[in-house]
Amino acid sequence: MSRKIVLHSPLAPIALATRLRDVLGDEKAKPKKGVTGHGSEQDMMLFVYRPNVQTNMNVRLTATMQPDGTGTRIEGKIGQASNVTCFMIFWFGFLSIFLVVAGISAINGAPFEFWGPFGGIPLTMMVFGAALVRVGRGPKGKDEKAILEFLARTVQAREA
Repeated sequence: MSRKIVLHSPLAPIALATRLRDVLGDEKAKPKKGVTGHGSEQDMMLFVYRPNVQTNMNVRLTATMQPDGTGTRIEGKIGQASNVTCFMIFWFGFLSIFLVVAGISAINGAPFEFWGPFGGIPLTMMVFGAALVRVGRGPKGKDEKAILEFLARTVQAREA
């Protein structure tokens, strides 16, 4: 789940985008460990890159940038992408069908050779799916904190 966030940077949008591009490289640059991503003077997407974790279920900041007085207003969402929640609802919903069939079969006296694997395999797949989401988020709260610290250090962005 993601939450809305509003940040303010004293830098103008173009100066902010230039600073981010200098630190992160352009969109073709190979990501390096830590906070990475891309952006322009209108929007940005940042996430924490871990070379040994191959999942797109990571915490990310997706935001738009608008001129705001003497600086830039950065407004967006931070957290897991909404497609992760949608996928997990589909994943658990689909696998639950098999669990219901296995449960009904067990109650009606079907042999264990049928309902055991019919329920056990989807249950294992559910555990694996939950583990993927947990691994993708990284250590509890650290990815979100790392992104916000990166913005504070790089473009002096603070929560408005």
